[in-house]
Amino acid sequence: MQVNHSFRTMLMGCFIASASLSVAQERASMKINTDKVKNTVSPNLHGIFFEEISHGGEGGLYAEMIQNRGFEESRIPPGAVVENGMLNANPNKKPHYNLNGRASDWRMPWPVKTAMPYWKLSIGEGAKVNATVSTDNPLTTATPQSALLSVEKLSGTGKDYFINEGFWGFDIKKGESYSLSFYTKTNADYKGPLTVVLLSSAGKEIASHTFKSVNSKDWKKLNCTLTASETDGKSSFAFRLESTGEISFDFVSLFPKKTFKNRPNGLRADLAQYLADLKPAFVRWPGGCFVEGVNVESAPNWKNAIGPLENRPGTFSVWGYWSSDGFGYHEYLQFCEDIKSDALYVFNAGVSCEFRSGTFISDGEVQAVIDDVLDAIEYAVGPVSSKWGKVRAQNGHPKPFPLKYVEVGNEQHGPWYAKRYNRFHEAIKAKYPDIKIVSSMGIGDINRRTLDSIKVTDVADEHAYKSAFWSFSNYDHFDNYKRGDYEVYVGEYATNAGVGNGNMQAALNDAAYILGMENNGDLVKMSSYAPLFENVNTRHWPVNLIKYKADSSFARISYYTIQLMNDQRSDENLPISLQQREGAVKKPKNKGSIGLATWDTQTEYRNIEVVQNGQTVYQSDFVNKADEWQSVRGSWQVKDGAMGQTAQGAQRLMILKDKSFDTYTLKLEARKLSGTNAFIIPFAVNGTGSMLRAHIGALVNNSTVFEIVSEGSVANVSPTRRLTKPIETGKWYKIRLEVGYDKVDCYLDDVLLLSYTEPKKLIGIAGRDKKTGDLIVKMVNGNDEAIETEIELEGTVEASGAYKAYTIASGETAAENSFTEPKKYIPVATAGKTTGAKKLVHSFPKYSITVLRIPTKK
Repeated sequence: MQVNHSFRTMLMGCFIASASLSVAQERASMKINTDKVKNTVSPNLHGIFFEEISHGGEGGLYAEMIQNRGFEESRIPPGAVVENGMLNANPNKKPHYNLNGRASDWRMPWPVKTAMPYWKLSIGEGAKVNATVSTDNPLTTATPQSALLSVEKLSGTGKDYFINEGFWGFDIKKGESYSLSFYTKTNADYKGPLTVVLLSSAGKEIASHTFKSVNSKDWKKLNCTLTASETDGKSSFAFRLESTGEISFDFVSLFPKKTFKNRPNGLRADLAQYLADLKPAFVRWPGGCFVEGVNVESAPNWKNAIGPLENRPGTFSVWGYWSSDGFGYHEYLQFCEDIKSDALYVFNAGVSCEFRSGTFISDGEVQAVIDDVLDAIEYAVGPVSSKWGKVRAQNGHPKPFPLKYVEVGNEQHGPWYAKRYNRFHEAIKAKYPDIKIVSSMGIGDINRRTLDSIKVTDVADEHAYKSAFWSFSNYDHFDNYKRGDYEVYVGEYATNAGVGNGNMQAALNDAAYILGMENNGDLVKMSSYAPLFENVNTRHWPVNLIKYKADSSFARISYYTIQLMNDQRSDENLPISLQQREGAVKKPKNKGSIGLATWDTQTEYRNIEVVQNGQTVYQSDFVNKADEWQSVRGSWQVKDGAMGQTAQGAQRLMILKDKSFDTYTLKLEARKLSGTNAFIIPFAVNGTGSMLRAHIGALVNNSTVFEIVSEGSVANVSPTRRLTKPIETGKWYKIRLEVGYDKVDCYLDDVLLLSYTEPKKLIGIAGRDKKTGDLIVKMVNGNDEAIETEIELEGTVEASGAYKAYTIASGETAAENSFTEPKKYIPVATAGKTTGAKKLVHSFPKYSITVLRIPTKK
């Protein structure tokens, strides 16, 4: 249809209009062409991606409660050395992938501080016990270390313990049972019993079992069930020592009886259920950067992650801790089957992370990796008569697993990678033509140099970590993609900058991004949010989807957004136009106070003035009225009438207290004294952790950019613009910010540097459920006012009766679920009535994500 040119029309028929707000409730209109199908929506659009990061598996999804169960976590990973407390993953200076062939000097902190991490002795007065790591007569060659306790004397208190702290505590519940197994051996002097206990956080034994005799010169396996008498989310496990002599332990394992699907060696029920409830079409595993390894020698290998658990050597990953690989290749495939999802297996292509050691195998060694990958596919889907299909059957699963995809490496890119990818593609397709093969595109959008160098790919995997407002400003991102004989998989996406640790602002941006993918159903066929899990005791990534600790968990608003979008997914998209009417009275977008800031820079500010409607409403006087300002971070001192910041560090900040301005001109003078960058001028300041700011001399004094700060997280909200020349040290500059209703102009010495306009924040699409005939309207309202919207059906289809609305809404962008209120912000279902066969009116709340399901008839 013809639309007014004063509005912005999105390709594929999606229309975003002016987002200026009036004091009264705003209005918008959406027209849906019900007789024309724009494109179809992939039933595989929403999957999940699990990576071992932030203890997502160890101490998370994998239900093992003992940390360092095999006493192996003080081992140095293959191919690496520890030097001065740092892990050197490339001591032999092998060439570095993608950086001109130079050897990498990348290092990472070596986290191990003791020989037996997460284990400790707790003995009474007078006791003499020594605990060491032993490699004599190992249980297995794959896991050569064990714990050797030499007990010379007991305290007599009955409280001489060898304790494991678990993953920041054990979640023990009254009346629940826990399965314990371990291996032990002793010398002839150890003749007494051995008691295993669960200790409360106060040190009380809340479960116990005594083995009357454990004497054996050879390793033997012992098992028991522990049933708790009390609930304690921060308990621990311990061996109670009851004899002198030597006793050794290895592979100490404790699982709750109740795991997901009640499987032994199973998954933590609450965390696995979150994933099952998303109804993912597929599960991508095991990485991510995990699959790349700290070097090629220590990269994960599926053959080390099947079979008996004590024969799995584990993987030390780029995230700085060991994975036991108890949730290994077989368990991954079993989980996919359990939740009725396809498997997407990612394998190492013979190269480690280019941003780390970047080591790689030669082209002549690649065939061995290709053979290994073909074996992995055979293990998953081969007949029981095949070599690896037989092994699968021996491991308890004769039926093939649902492996449908494989991905060649993670975040590799460029012609070098493409050449290697082509070899994998040809070999896999020759033997398994029905397996879809995914190519890596590096970090960011589809990499054309990579794609153009690949002979053929089924699916191209781009990774999309975005900042606040990016999804609104770039809603037409996929509209502009060149189509081809491949599908797009957004293997990792999230709004993870300028949104704190994740909040409603993140969910709104994630929802807008999902609408952009769904609206391009002819191209984007698959997606998965990342990262999935975060143990809150050890966060390696700023924003994660599901948070937990030993005894509790919650899913963020973005989780429920993805769930809602998947549950209410259209089969086909319909053309729409969406217009938002500009209010008679505009509401300023940048209301708040002002501030002064620096980043690794020492700077002075003076002569600060705020002008509104031609009148000066604030004038600084640092000599007599310095207390008008609040120092948040840094060392701020007044000298010669100027406020100076002398401390090094990020986000040094001072804000003007008890003031709020809307549309105004901010004038000030600034002088750089020393340091890396130059000037940061906060505005729209609402508290110490929420503001916008103009950063002049960013990126090592080269650029200007507008930034958002949310709960300490910083992100760009505008493109960066290069300065004509760096800010000079010792020179006073005049800075002016013209803060309008929705636009801010930044001037330096009366020269316009950069402008920022708040993006349009009302986005909608419409589609149809072919089975029911229902129309499905999805709307994201990122504005701070409700938008009353008239929805009109154009064509032969009519609305039939009441419709349903599913809404996630909050009163503020910083809102988020929490441990204390895990489901405060989830979809709420309501009913609405149409105003006729062709129309309905619905008010979309401020800061909301809404799906309307409208029954129809012809």
